[in-house]
Amino acid sequence: MNTSSDLMLAVLQHRPTPASTEESLARMEDAAARAAANDVQLLVCPEASLTGYNIPLSSARSVAVERDGDTTDRIRNLCLRHGIALAYGYIERDGDQLFNAVNVISASGELVSHYRKTHLWGELDRALFSAGDDYAPVFELNGWKVGLLICYDIEFPESSRHLSLQGAELILAPTALMAPWTFVADVTTRARAAENQVYFAYANYCGPEGDLNYVGRSCIIGPDGEEMARAGDEPDLLTARLTRQAIMDIRQDLPYHMDRRPELYQSLT
Repeated sequence: MNTSSDLMLAVLQHRPTPASTEESLARMEDAAARAAANDVQLLVCPEASLTGYNIPLSSARSVAVERDGDTTDRIRNLCLRHGIALAYGYIERDGDQLFNAVNVISASGELVSHYRKTHLWGELDRALFSAGDDYAPVFELNGWKVGLLICYDIEFPESSRHLSLQGAELILAPTALMAPWTFVADVTTRARAAENQVYFAYANYCGPEGDLNYVGRSCIIGPDGEEMARAGDEPDLLTARLTRQAIMDIRQDLPYHMDRRPELYQSLT
């Protein structure tokens, strides 16, 4: 049964379409239509879903888009047509710099949040991107408090804990997780959700892109760490209904936030 405080969420898992923005936009359109037909309010796509991720620097420069430019306007219109909010990853151009970024656009076409990946992974990320210099503020969407991370960010527990302490109830993590690191999708996602008692949405690619092979395993995890939906290694569209009551229940049973002792953790920073 729907209540006004529930949130219907979808996570898209797809094969990469590197450096093909038009193909990516067509896929977003199709996924948004399918999700909206199932009363989904928020659709989450993978890391750099719009532009491709594992691409040469010359290609990255040619397909990179501004945070709020013509391509963003097309996605605003997509959200308006289908009445759905969309979180999507892309390569962002800002002057001479490129960033690994995510935008969130509401069902009314408003750009409600933007985040640049803060923890760069290996030579691939460092060859293409500058690092973001801060976490994005927790924002409100459909009455829910939402935080953003990208892929490697979640492997640092401080990232999710920071968002949780800022009031996040749901963390969205567009990702591009490749073999052999399947444990991140299977284990780390559940740990981050459980230790922070938040919902966790993890949207990955599947299949090859250049010399990488993405493992799939996208998921929606509940605030108790249990899997609500889990993809395999093929394209998929996962859906789940999130309820605030589930967060309240687990925080009452296991009061991690109340039992923290921050005075002991000063050496972490």
